[in-house]
Amino acid sequence: MTEGKREELLEKMLANAEWIAYGIHNISPMEITEKMLSSTKISLNVISQNAAIGLINSALDQGVNLKEVYVDTVGKADIYQAYLQSLFPKIKITVESKADDTYPIVSAASIFAKVTRDRLLARWPKAGRGSIPPNTPLGSGYPGDPLTKQYLRICMDPIFGFPPLVRSSWSTAQTLLEERAVRVLW
Repeated sequence: MTEGKREELLEKMLANAEWIAYGIHNISPMEITEKMLSSTKISLNVISQNAAIGLINSALDQGVNLKEVYVDTVGKADIYQAYLQSLFPKIKITVESKADDTYPIVSAASIFAKVTRDRLLARWPKAGRGSIPPNTPLGSGYPGDPLTKQYLRICMDPIFGFPPLVRSSWSTAQTLLEERAVRVLW
């Protein structure tokens, strides 16, 4: 789905449904890298799960009467679901792979999240260290995407590595650093 189509659907959802509310827990690439590469490594799955738990707690703290929660899987669905269910025993928790294909509410959440990401990227600096080079497409962010690979090659500095926009903990980025960065002996 294109960025424009996501924006259009978001506006329709907000305009036609007085009962829609949403929360976003933005996790920056730098935060992910710091957690994944720290001395006590935190996996991307755990980072994502903690964000979901934080969003549920935030809704409950605001007095939202949550009866059901639907989550697209991060890791093994049954283990994740049991974990969430143990934390929130009064809420019916459903965790599934490709939940956005099955549950419209998860599709809607995906649109809210992606539009937020699109807007944050649009505001990313266009000049200076850590900026997005002008007229350089970012690609989808997925490792198999040729535009993503091209962006990584263009923005990687052989001494300083990647700008803060790139998760340096990502295996695709680490491989590129190993292949193209200046080797340093400590």
